[in-house]
Amino acid sequence: MNKKTNKSELIRATIAKNPAAKAPEIFALLKKDGVAVSLPLIYQTLKKNGSPKTTKAVKRGRKLGTSTAKVVASSSSVASPASTNDLFASMQSFVSAAGSLDKAIEILSVFKK
Repeated sequence: MNKKTNKSELIRATIAKNPAAKAPEIFALLKKDGVAVSLPLIYQTLKKNGSPKTTKAVKRGRKLGTSTAKVVASSSSVASPASTNDLFASMQSFVSAAGSLDKAIEILSVFKK
């Protein structure tokens, strides 16, 4: 191989002859012709040429529709009127799941200890 031979030009010429060839195939073809090139150079040349085989549409950042807000527990023991209604409904469902108010109190007494 001549010192003035541009390896990228040889890669582009090989791509032009074999447009469906992937990087390892291009590497093998050039090696067979006696041209010593590296796979990273082939990938770089493919990327610069805008080859659809190597360009990927990478979307970075958060996905649409996701929220970055975190739920923070309130340190105050006073509940707002809206959350009082929710708390009452939750307690009713807990008591009905326990079977009776006495059983619900018995279950809660375990947490008191």
